[in-house]
Amino acid sequence: MRIGWRYLAIGIAISVLLSSELLFLGKSRGALFAPTFPLELPIFAVLGSIGGLMTFTSDRTKGVFEYLLAYGVRPGNLFRNGLIATVAMSGIILGTALAIGLGLAEPRGVPLPESFWEALAYYTLPMSFGAALVTSTVGMIWASLSSPRAGLNSPVGIAPMIGTGPTILILLAAETAPTADYYYITGGASAALIVLAVVLLALSSRLMGRERFLSNI
Repeated sequence: MRIGWRYLAIGIAISVLLSSELLFLGKSRGALFAPTFPLELPIFAVLGSIGGLMTFTSDRTKGVFEYLLAYGVRPGNLFRNGLIATVAMSGIILGTALAIGLGLAEPRGVPLPESFWEALAYYTLPMSFGAALVTSTVGMIWASLSSPRAGLNSPVGIAPMIGTGPTILILLAAETAPTADYYYITGGASAALIVLAVVLLALSSRLMGRERFLSNI
């Protein structure tokens, strides 16, 4: 959280601003909150989860992994630790955003129909964690295979696009499909992202030799 606090703060701040705008601004008087908030929340959850990837790349460039591997730590454990950090960061954003959003909607009497809870269960939660896990896994593999560098062309710089891009495309595809197929598309896509993250994690130890983790500094 210390390393990725900026991304965490951005993810929480934007999600809170979104809920506030949907509840208090405009002429809808909260009518757009239920259909819109669950669909846009995964984008900010993925953005905030970058702190997990930043921790991985920071430890690699500092030579921490060289020390750990010398004492017998398996490369797969390093990836799993990065994913745990990613899940924690995404969970913090989701929990905070939902607590504030629902906490503001309740006193205003904003209706939360069954479709709102279905969107949270079948899209918001699985898509947030699935996209965040894929983002972090791809970023860690990329970081371990490349020379350490900073900026937009680094794994951390590109990672938000890796996670938010599929999230937006899946949402657009689902909204253009028949209503009956909406949750089949979003749920299936979320499950596919989670499976992809698990497969990449399982292959990570085989994709990279131990020497790839050694710092170039």
